[in-house]
Amino acid sequence: MQLEYFSLPLALGQIMQQKEHPRVTLAQSIKQHLRMLITTSFGEFSADENFGSAIWDYDFDNGTSVHKVKEAIRQSLLQSISQNEKRLVNTKVDLNIFQEEVRFGKGQNLKKRINVFIAGTILLTNEPFTFRDSFFAGPLSY
Repeated sequence: MQLEYFSLPLALGQIMQQKEHPRVTLAQSIKQHLRMLITTSFGEFSADENFGSAIWDYDFDNGTSVHKVKEAIRQSLLQSISQNEKRLVNTKVDLNIFQEEVRFGKGQNLKKRINVFIAGTILLTNEPFTFRDSFFAGPLSY
């Protein structure tokens, strides 16, 4: 049995018109789910208070050392992935956090950039899996 996975965001207009919704591969579906896990704060999803990550807990934190923040977010992501993304096994998470100047309009701001790298194995196919993304913190943005 071939499983089908829908692309995000859901195209509700197409569904209401009884048209085909775009599909994605298993790996793309996992990547979409990981992005949702990373960008959701704990408690934001009322059906599951444990869905999300600790990135939001450190969004405006300038007092905690970068090493402690990095390790707290890394552990949070590992736990959240193991609880919420059962299609991945042997998961490893690596983070880099650094300051970067970002242009907004005519000005420049110094923001924290968080680079996320997740590796593992897709349980169903035993294929290697990698995911890379980066976010700006304070406030969190892509």
